[in-house]
Amino acid sequence: MRISTLLACVLATGSALAQPENDLCSGAIDISDLFAPGMGEGASVGPYSNLEATGDSTLAADLVDFWFDIAPGESEPTVDQNIWFKFTGDGNVYQILTWNCPGSAIYSNDTQMALYTGTCDSLSFVMGNDDMQPWWGWWHAWMDFKAEEGVEYYLMIDGFNHYEGGTWEGVAQGSFCIGGIQVEPMTDHVACESSRGIDDLFEATTASTPGFVGPFNDSPSGSGIEMNPNADMLGAECWTDGVDDGSVWFSWTGDGNPYTITHSQCQEGDETFVYYFAWDSQMALYKGDCGELIPISCNEDIDFDAGSFWSQVGFNSEEGETYYLRFDGYHWENQGYEWKASGAFCLRADLGNINGIEEDVRTELVIDAYPNPAQNALTLSWSGADATADVLVFDLTGKQVASWPNVQRGSQQQFDLPNGFYMLQINTDDTTGVTRLQVLR
Repeated sequence: MRISTLLACVLATGSALAQPENDLCSGAIDISDLFAPGMGEGASVGPYSNLEATGDSTLAADLVDFWFDIAPGESEPTVDQNIWFKFTGDGNVYQILTWNCPGSAIYSNDTQMALYTGTCDSLSFVMGNDDMQPWWGWWHAWMDFKAEEGVEYYLMIDGFNHYEGGTWEGVAQGSFCIGGIQVEPMTDHVACESSRGIDDLFEATTASTPGFVGPFNDSPSGSGIEMNPNADMLGAECWTDGVDDGSVWFSWTGDGNPYTITHSQCQEGDETFVYYFAWDSQMALYKGDCGELIPISCNEDIDFDAGSFWSQVGFNSEEGETYYLRFDGYHWENQGYEWKASGAFCLRADLGNINGIEEDVRTELVIDAYPNPAQNALTLSWSGADATADVLVFDLTGKQVASWPNVQRGSQQQFDLPNGFYMLQINTDDTTGVTRLQVLR
């Protein structure tokens, strides 16, 4: 069935309805209840309907590059069937989105948002959003923002204006709810030295129950975090975008247990919905001191081929050792635009090391590996009295890809590894060490 047929049915159903009470800015519905719960507690208001609502074309100019329903031959999007809401800022950071709550339905879930300050007679545009992820058909609208304390805000929500080629197909209309959640801004945690402590994450983790911490926000609009093109990328070589998109940092003290840390939506079973753009995150794990970090694990995607762009790292913690987690969003480029993946997220901890890398608490070796980068041969040497050692080779996801037993110190080791970055773990009876290797053929 064509969209025009579906929309005609909706129009026929709503033709006898009056305009909604919040059709105009002056009739904006107060949604302060959406912002009343505490940190990490989601709330929802609605449903609300945009059936029979009118529009205000004078608002369109500010929405260029934010809304995408630009009619053929026009330069600005359409603002044609919108309704209004209002609230007063409390100084906290929030994520809000439209969603299909029980009893609601709007065509294709295709909404648009715009946020303003000022008065209805003199609105000042703050930000706008058309889609969560348009290329995947996620057409709900969403925003991350800081609600400045005492500032009056107006939220306008519209339905997308559909065209097929040059033919108008109708406006997405119906009913929807607005969900919101207060999130912790990571503004002050963008460096190792100012990392956010998360020891409570591991204290809450048991053999039968995962631990959760968050939600956190790393967005430019919510936390003011922008890209850092000059950042040191040590330990993040597996990130295929090759850049720091505004990394945020966490730290904790090891307790001797193995763990897996995963980008999460905050609860078992995803009862709390928070959105991170395309859920496309990256992680790098370290130990040591901020000035001399030792990379442990790096992850870009859990399963790229399956479209699982969440990140995940595993490790065996040493009791009393300090660990640092670097969390970052993927650098996106599409249709001439580029931006960092960002939004709201939680961290989940499970007992057990999914990567399988056995970090050893034996005395640490000083390792010399040359040439590095290498092509197909490598000479290895190490400190201490042991003349032979076992060498394990891991890729940066933590998967073991090779093992070289009983290697003689100073001997040349032949190998056949694809181009990329690897971690070499060298073990003797009483000592161990890890070093990085780049293979470049």
